[in-house]
Amino acid sequence: MEGTAMLLPQYYPYTDPVEVIVCGGSANGIALDNCARIQPEVEGAQWIVERMPSQRVMTIMTALPDGTYMIMGGAQQGVAGFGLATKPNLQAILYDPTQPKHQRFSILGTTSVARLYHSEATLLHDGRVLVTGSDPEDNLNPQEYRMEVYIPPYLTANRIQPSYTITNRDWTYNGLYNINVVLPQGPVANMRISLLGAVSTTHGASFGQRTIFPKFTCNVNACTITAPTNAHVCPPGWYQLFVLDGPTPSNSQWVRIGGDPASLGNWPADPAFSPPGMGPI
Repeated sequence: MEGTAMLLPQYYPYTDPVEVIVCGGSANGIALDNCARIQPEVEGAQWIVERMPSQRVMTIMTALPDGTYMIMGGAQQGVAGFGLATKPNLQAILYDPTQPKHQRFSILGTTSVARLYHSEATLLHDGRVLVTGSDPEDNLNPQEYRMEVYIPPYLTANRIQPSYTITNRDWTYNGLYNINVVLPQGPVANMRISLLGAVSTTHGASFGQRTIFPKFTCNVNACTITAPTNAHVCPPGWYQLFVLDGPTPSNSQWVRIGGDPASLGNWPADPAFSPPGMGPI
């Protein structure tokens, strides 16, 4: 009680088994210092355990556009709940699943604001991370109204962020969609594209979290993206589309993939209400 689980990135052609990572938590009040990952659909799959630099319960975690994960907040003792944890963990860390086992963590900055029960981290459209919340009711740390914005390493190397233009943001599965990119560092051979699912986060859970690296081809700066293949890979919904120039992400734009099968955009008729409807995106 309580860690955080996330899906690791999926890459075209999406044939690798889905992999889940779970970080932090507590066993009888002793905060855990590990992340564990597994491929749950693989018969006989085993957990792979890796040690974090410190113990952490009530972990805050967010996926980043380069396929890494930022981990922060929580406490080094106790369990999740009001007044049940002590020793706030003020150190942020980064997890890079592409690195060799036991070499995937790096230490980031330190905050002065305790982020305990009811804290969240949200990826912003420009690649920064918004950190909010904390209401531990422990008579030590206040109900927190301050917000922080964390700048990940990919925005601290004095590199200019790439940009792109797109006209069609309503995608069907396996569809082809055109963008025009501007890569200040270049070349296109070093470019990546990622899609990050829209999330609703609370209590260490990021509902809707996905990181997808789709297929794309480029002719000079005109690129064509192939949308993910189906709803099993990419559930219908909204995704932030990032272009990465080497390690540096662009500002994102929202694309809808898979339409609106639940008709969430169909509002009931009411003479006092002008519904937004499903209209053009």
